Amino acid sequence: MFLSSRWVWAVVFVLGFPTLYAQKKVTFILPVVNNVSPGAVVNMPVQVVNFDSIAGVQFVLQWDPEVINFLAVLNFNLPGLTIQHFGTQETNQGILRFSWNTSNVRTGVSLPDSSSIFLVKFSAKGQSGQGTPVVFTEIPPTAFEVTKAGDPVTPPPLRIEDCVLHHGYVAIGFAVNTEELPGNAPGIAMQIGPNPFADRTVVTFDLSSAEEVQMVLTDAAGRMVKTQHYALSAGRHGIEIAASQLPQRGFYLLLLRTKTQASIHPLVRL
Repeated sequence: MFLSSRWVWAVVFVLGFPTLYAQKKVTFILPVVNNVSPGAVVNMPVQVVNFDSIAGVQFVLQWDPEVINFLAVLNFNLPGLTIQHFGTQETNQGILRFSWNTSNVRTGVSLPDSSSIFLVKFSAKGQSGQGTPVVFTEIPPTAFEVTKAGDPVTPPPLRIEDCVLHHGYVAIGFAVNTEELPGNAPGIAMQIGPNPFADRTVVTFDLSSAEEVQMVLTDAAGRMVKTQHYALSAGRHGIEIAASQLPQRGFYLLLLRTKTQASIHPLVRL
């Protein structure tokens, strides 16, 4: 079976090999914050890579408001950026809107890799064992757009599928281990096969004791696609995911967690 070049790149990304294609894309990064104490303050800087000649950015940050509570946004690091560029009216619903444009549309703004463009401050509202993704997404009327500077003609904006997004996570009283981030945080050892898949795949993992397990699937934009809870005994388990359960072909993130452990893995439906 032959795959289109689009899916070949997706396979390479999932297997973890670096590609020039991915490296050239504008990238937005939120941290994974582990072992947060209930009531503690959580700082989440929004970092960028390949932020070159950018004339405008807008997107939405979304999280579970039952787990973390928005406190403030600060540490502005873009020309002219102020609190007026943020929509904070819906933060009690877990939604922060962001829209910024530079006056220098001919050359735009360039920042060194790993620069933080702003920082969002939360408090850990939930109890130990709870956690929430903090994701880049778009919620009408705010579309995900990155505008590159152009002279004399400005190119069309980059959309959510044109950028690389590393979503964040806040784990209260436990740790999340991801394939994309370094570290030795305790996670659930799981295997997904086949991955990428066309019809169905199976997630297999071992439990040392009886546990309640939550599985969450989100799309590349951070929108929740599927969530399921299981009460499982100690031993090896398998959860089947059919292609028909996913809305379309593409890249997804699979979060598997118990009360004390969690892991995030990429998943691709062909």
